[in-house]
Amino acid sequence: MTDHRIPDPTLMARLQLSVKGVDWAASLVAPWQHEQLRGQWSAHQHLFHLVAVETEVFQPRLRRMLDEDRPVFADWNENDHMGESYVPAENLQSLAERVMSEREKTVGVLKGLTPDQWSRSGRWPAGEVDIAWVAERALAHGLEHFVALLNLHQEFDRLQAKRWLA
Repeated sequence: MTDHRIPDPTLMARLQLSVKGVDWAASLVAPWQHEQLRGQWSAHQHLFHLVAVETEVFQPRLRRMLDEDRPVFADWNENDHMGESYVPAENLQSLAERVMSEREKTVGVLKGLTPDQWSRSGRWPAGEVDIAWVAERALAHGLEHFVALLNLHQEFDRLQAKRWLA
């Protein structure tokens, strides 16, 4: 490809940082890890999902985009996956550590890519994307679920600041 789009040089650090606080956020909601508010996912489900997306979507698709010319990817439905594969037994802290470990593996796939490699593409269900787009999507995805955990914390433990200041 002649059009090279190299992502912001800070992307790799941002990718790593986007999940660095997941263990902290998980610890905040640990007492309510399986509780669902208004039919939304529990904290445990958010972490289970983060691990699954890193291992079943981002990592294999990035590898295929590097190894194959314009691979086509099937839709990966998060709700179907949750319904078919969710295991509520794993320890919440262990899941949080797996999220961070799997993100490191995703970053490992991206480290040292050349401009040509960043521009390699594949057909995502929504259309053709390049590796830079996938990296940016992984960043946004980690942050979205980190925020979801913090929002659950605020719902479950509304008076946390008073407790911290006491």
